[in-house]
Amino acid sequence: MIRARSTYAPDGGGPILMTAILLLVVAAVLPAMGRPQAVAPGVEERRQETDQLVIYSYGSLPGTLRRAIQEHFEERYGVTVDLQRIGETGAVYTQLYLERNNPRADVVIGLDATYLPRIEADNLLEPYEPSGIESIDPQHLIDPRMRAIPFDYGHITLNYDSAALPEPPRSWEELLDPRLQNSIIMLHPGTSSPGRNFLLYTIAVFGEEGYLDFWRALRPNILTVTAGWSDGYGLYTQNEAPIVVSYETSPAYHRHFEQTDRYEALLFDDAAYLQIELAGIVRGAPNRLNAERLMDFLLSAEFQQLIPLSQFMYPVHSGVELPQAFLDTRRATKSVALDPELIAERFDRWLADWEEVMR
Repeated sequence: MIRARSTYAPDGGGPILMTAILLLVVAAVLPAMGRPQAVAPGVEERRQETDQLVIYSYGSLPGTLRRAIQEHFEERYGVTVDLQRIGETGAVYTQLYLERNNPRADVVIGLDATYLPRIEADNLLEPYEPSGIESIDPQHLIDPRMRAIPFDYGHITLNYDSAALPEPPRSWEELLDPRLQNSIIMLHPGTSSPGRNFLLYTIAVFGEEGYLDFWRALRPNILTVTAGWSDGYGLYTQNEAPIVVSYETSPAYHRHFEQTDRYEALLFDDAAYLQIELAGIVRGAPNRLNAERLMDFLLSAEFQQLIPLSQFMYPVHSGVELPQAFLDTRRATKSVALDPELIAERFDRWLADWEEVMR
């Protein structure tokens, strides 16, 4: 039986698209490979004034956040920021791993908490305690060694379009109703961070002994599985299907920018799966001083106040007020999460078994 951590707190038979196969094969092979680790130059040796900063992140990192980082470094330090968006979260991690002995990036933004044991095992990040760390709720500081620092958080669940689906399912059981055939857009757990966390959510709910039976029963209601959140949510807003895996805060986007409450989150039992997004300094970062400056900036009120209406996640800075669109959006009262060590131990098997069901 899987036991999930639960805390309470205020992206007719349609085809299943299994994408990014090469990436998944690489990711599966990595744990079996040896992990030779070159010795990185000392921190002090790399903590020097330079005019560059290289950042890796996922493809959906909003332009508002990218511009804020670039302008901050250009204006304050005269530093040119090379912010490289590398597909989905799984691709970002794979890139870091492949470059682990010859790092090109200084900072990574966007890995989620489920990757923490792999970050430690593969020795990919260096410790750094940013200024402003005291503003973060301690429950979100999941890495006591300060290699991976939270910069936002949210909850993964299903969203629905009330115009297309005026009577949505109200429970996991109702989600299996045949009337919902081809009505759900899923995200691939091997390439998408929200997809990964939704799979973990079903394991937390149904246990190892029951989650595959749930997915077998759900399969007729799934229209497609996309590689990432952007593709999946795009299909959803283009009316391809009325249900999609996303964040509980996604409806706040539509409330704020489109002045509509058409889109809503499905929160069975008022619960959703906690996702904490992390940033960290890459081990051996060539521009270590600028990397430290970025980590400080990510936790500043100046940057954190941009999170809600650009990232549509919750800021980790306790002093940032939420916009009205967030206050008007239904929020999970129960946060569900599996233990990261358990995920590291069993996720490859869970994913392989899920893929077998979805073929």
